[in-house]
Amino acid sequence: MRQNFEWKVKRSNKTTLHLVCLIDDCTWKLRAVRREEGTYFQVRSFVNEHTCPLEEIHRRHRQASAVTIGEVVAPRLQQADGRLMRPKDIIADMKTMYGIQIMYSKAHDALQYALSLTYGTHEESFQLLPSFAYVLEQ
Repeated sequence: MRQNFEWKVKRSNKTTLHLVCLIDDCTWKLRAVRREEGTYFQVRSFVNEHTCPLEEIHRRHRQASAVTIGEVVAPRLQQADGRLMRPKDIIADMKTMYGIQIMYSKAHDALQYALSLTYGTHEESFQLLPSFAYVLEQ
């Protein structure tokens, strides 16, 4: 994400993983195969040189999913001035920290995911209500 390059899956199955750059003429690629004795992949070839022009970098970064961004911003949900982060704050942080632009909807989804990581889901909170009411009665 930091270099603002995107990749796509060219081939993937239980034994092989082949990733290439989103731009067709670029030389960046990664090939990996699954090891027989484990559930992990071993990298067979990796060309870490992007030859795609900077003009072709996309504004919607594929690898910057709402879940990924939510995990990045979860530790910093409460800002220094005491208020909760807003989607526009997340957009500004992603632009500053990683140099990528994300859409408002992705920032909103990332915020919702970060909130559920930090405070739990609505369902979990609802299950705590009976014990909370009991404590209030006491």
